[in-house]
Amino acid sequence: MTARRPRLIRLIRRPDGNGVGVFSITQDCRTQYYVFKEIPCAIGGRAFAVHRIGLANVYHVRVGAPKESSCECLGFLRHGRCKHVQGLAALIGHGML
Repeated sequence: MTARRPRLIRLIRRPDGNGVGVFSITQDCRTQYYVFKEIPCAIGGRAFAVHRIGLANVYHVRVGAPKESSCECLGFLRHGRCKHVQGLAALIGHGML
């Protein structure tokens, strides 16, 4: 079994006046681009609507304490973690959002 390369997340465009920004996730020489917007979250943490460019899927992602984070993507639903939560948490942790 070969080891997977680490994921790289980049903030491509900071949120504009409407709160819309762009980030990318690169892994295994493949880059995917996402448009995101922070949305209200009444139950704690920070919430985002995340849309992968080129696909119709929009995921609602909540970033908070590890046990409180969530995402609607299949990866999170199967494994309890995903690149959307991890990526947004990294951007928040580095003070970029």
